[in-house]
Amino acid sequence: MKALIVDDEMHVREAVRYFIPWEDYGINAVFEAENGKDAVEIIQAERPALIFTDMVMPLMDGSELLKWIHENSPCSKTIVISGYQDFDYVKPAIVYGGTDYLLKPLNSKQLMAAAERALEQWKQEEEERLRLLEQKIQLNVLRPVYWDKLLSDFVSGKIPYQKLDHGRIEEEFGISRGTEKAGVAVLSLHPLNRRFLERLRDDLELASYVTVNICNEVLAGCGRGHAFRYLNSGADVALLFCDPDDRMEGCLRRINEVMRQIYDAEFDIGWGRAHSFPQDIRESFGEALEALRRRNVLERNGRVHAFAGSRRNDEVRSPFAAYVEKFKFSVLSGNPARVRSAVEDWYEQASLTRVITAEQVEQWHRELTSGLLRWRRELLGELPAAMPLIRMELPYDEKGQFSLAYWRDQITHTLLEISSEFSNTKKQDNQLVEDIKQYIYANYDKEITLQHIADRFFISRENVSRKFKQVSNENLSDYLANLRIDKAKQLLRSSGMRLSQISAMVGFQDEKYFSRVFKKVTGMTPREYRNSE
Repeated sequence: MKALIVDDEMHVREAVRYFIPWEDYGINAVFEAENGKDAVEIIQAERPALIFTDMVMPLMDGSELLKWIHENSPCSKTIVISGYQDFDYVKPAIVYGGTDYLLKPLNSKQLMAAAERALEQWKQEEEERLRLLEQKIQLNVLRPVYWDKLLSDFVSGKIPYQKLDHGRIEEEFGISRGTEKAGVAVLSLHPLNRRFLERLRDDLELASYVTVNICNEVLAGCGRGHAFRYLNSGADVALLFCDPDDRMEGCLRRINEVMRQIYDAEFDIGWGRAHSFPQDIRESFGEALEALRRRNVLERNGRVHAFAGSRRNDEVRSPFAAYVEKFKFSVLSGNPARVRSAVEDWYEQASLTRVITAEQVEQWHRELTSGLLRWRRELLGELPAAMPLIRMELPYDEKGQFSLAYWRDQITHTLLEISSEFSNTKKQDNQLVEDIKQYIYANYDKEITLQHIADRFFISRENVSRKFKQVSNENLSDYLANLRIDKAKQLLRSSGMRLSQISAMVGFQDEKYFSRVFKKVTGMTPREYRNSE
């Protein structure tokens, strides 16, 4: 805060400056003026919170100064210092909002008390001013959001036109109640034009505001329509045209021309047919969305798409269907050249396609990504936490246009990553199974369960079984049983020990169970085997 002392007597100014502890009150700058005219210049430049003023001064007296402050700096608090107590001098202080009228000679207590009262009043009013300012800022921020949400719900059919304030809508957007037909266009910022977004520091919300502003500038030049941010899912910007005619498409193309001139960016815009207003506006909005979904992403000329009515007959099935197995076998081979060759074959075949809709691109992308994730789990099983997830972007380039080559490169990169992970995991699994076999060989005479092995090698029971079977092509339980029976055969041939002793020595706690397993493996009982030798 700042303060100003206005008096033609220097000793009075010095007394006021001396008696008041300015810093204690939060005032860090104190100015002085000998008359009202000089005071006006200082007030205009510094906007002091607190002003002490004399009433009788040259050039501009206290009465004139108080009136000027009241009209031009109403937030400043004034304290009058005067040698006169006539009502003619007191009256201006009352009329123009002075907080105190102090008579000379001054004393420190009077000055400090008056300053405290004035500054406390200034602080309270300043808090209220800031509160109202913040409220006004919030209203200015929320006002467009309010209308965006209201219009979004209206065109999508969530609220009827009757619930809108028709007068305000006409005043704000020029949408007359007498409008008979209306059409809707939708603009999608997705796929993202990365160049455009980089210009706006990757702020997607700012990108939508900028786009809406440009749309409305163009529409104002066309003399029709209003653009707003679409706050529900499915689009980013919607444009509402009243009584649209043949010029509507030209306005939409003009939007992309301006975007290209300013930001070197274009966007896909879908537009629906004109329908009865307001009851059928939802139909036009739905058609605009459908036009965006059905647009042929292979077409490069023009990014404004009118609703075609019926679906195309030339739309094709997924280009990945015939290549799923080929991709998978190339991954299993662990050979990067085979992976690249498989993807290149797919690319050459897909390049022959003449129509691919945006809807198909999203569907195929989902199918491909989920399929790759499924393969990865099948091949690698329980994935380590440190292993990165598969991340594939939709196949659109930095200008937001479909790129089959970009898709090919992403698929190749992803398949090579899975193939590398599989090769590395296969080596690790081979070593793991070898370690498990050595452990079993050293402990076959003891009780061994899947849980024992899982705890010993810090993997799940399911992974023990799966990895052992994948690497050795044999169930772990069969491997253990065969090892024990082989050891039992050796003992049966080379010793005269009882069957109960042999069964215990090879890890069977029950002689009868040992005999059943032995017969299942060899086709004869232990006794028959011993006698046959």
